[in-house]
Amino acid sequence: MIVRPLALGKLLRRTVVRPRSVAALLACHTSELAFRLIVQAIFPNEATAIWQAAQAGASRETARVEAFLRRVEAQFCPLYEAEEYDQVAWGIPFIRLGWRYEDFHALDRRLGELLLLCVCEAPVDVRVPLLDWAGAHVPPAVLTRLPPHGFSPAELHAQFDGTSCVAVAEFADWLWGDTDTAFLDYDDEVEVMDADWTLDNLLDLAAQWRRAQAILDRIDALAAWLEADPATHFARLLDAALGQDAGLIYQRTRRLYELEITDRGLVAIDHAEPLPLPVGAAA
Repeated sequence: MIVRPLALGKLLRRTVVRPRSVAALLACHTSELAFRLIVQAIFPNEATAIWQAAQAGASRETARVEAFLRRVEAQFCPLYEAEEYDQVAWGIPFIRLGWRYEDFHALDRRLGELLLLCVCEAPVDVRVPLLDWAGAHVPPAVLTRLPPHGFSPAELHAQFDGTSCVAVAEFADWLWGDTDTAFLDYDDEVEVMDADWTLDNLLDLAAQWRRAQAILDRIDALAAWLEADPATHFARLLDAALGQDAGLIYQRTRRLYELEITDRGLVAIDHAEPLPLPVGAAA
């Protein structure tokens, strides 16, 4: 059958692309280009390997994004998972572990953290249900010694800075978003506008993550110690917070001197070591 010229013209005529399709195509291309420039800027020696990354069952886009993020995590700091160029291209998706409103009401956190929450004044008032819960782990007579709203971060720093239990004050800072680290001061609902992909920003985040990780490690150790004997250890921690720990008072007085008399004679006092509280939280 011979196709008539008019019909042939219709077949060969270019179809007009809808505006939405053009916009989607351009947006995808813009994200891909932005991502490629970021990879080249951050990992110039590995850019080719990242661009050629492949994963079974995953698109080339996902494989490239994940290959890039794994390298960033290995060298700088932890990031949120992502699969698309657009999820990465417009800012560093560093994890944010700050306390959200609902976190203060969640009684399914680990025991040690909830006991620390009992000690601290919090930006959200959850004292009544929290102390009701704590009564199952700590004698009510001990809980009544707590201030009505808990101890403020400033009060806890005054008592615990320079001691083996500084994590109590650091936990309070975490609650209030005052650790001076973006990882602990922001929650995952905060939109960060200035985390552009630059090497300087990544180096700064890497330094902040080291500080945040050290804080979390100290909090984890203290929480584990509280969990080992909640009633006894909580009471000892409260003594120290109230300034009623005789051992801590002695150690602070001892720090006023350069030398002390021991069985070995006159010995220099090490002012660099944290004050060893009787609670032994850092032991």
